[in-house]
Amino acid sequence: MNKEQAAAALGITVRTLQRHMAAHRIGFAMRRTTTGEEATFSTEEVARFKAERDALITTVTPAANVSEMVRQEPSQALQRAGSEQSIQALGQAIADALRATQDGKGSSPVSIAELAQKMSLSFREAALLSGVPESHLREGYARGILRGAKIGRGVRVTPDDVRKYVEARMKGKR
Repeated sequence: MNKEQAAAALGITVRTLQRHMAAHRIGFAMRRTTTGEEATFSTEEVARFKAERDALITTVTPAANVSEMVRQEPSQALQRAGSEQSIQALGQAIADALRATQDGKGSSPVSIAELAQKMSLSFREAALLSGVPESHLREGYARGILRGAKIGRGVRVTPDDVRKYVEARMKGKR
């Protein structure tokens, strides 16, 4: 079957089918025609893809049930949403994603307690620790008010220097 027929059998648009093809989620073969090449799909492959997609869709909680779940006791909502282990795994995945995007290297700690234990901080980490916007910290460094050291392409500051800077700003000193 061609793209249009496969898309109709799956109940999706041709463009969506093309995205699945590009992501290698559905198998297809290219066939030469008089007008060029055309993708063809076997009925078995379309049936396999449809079964996988339907299984994935049934595991997702419909949005209509979310408001109902919020009104329930938390334990009931957890039971309806899924197992506690899967929710903990989701929380761990979110924490890992935050850790990876913190500074692009995946090595930055997420908690404030871990940040306070570090010997040197980036401006982003100092902003998280102090609650002062990153732009203010950069401005303080540029003016010479906040002490720091240029290491590589970035600037590092110590937690003590950040505390002193914030205290001076709170007292109105410049």
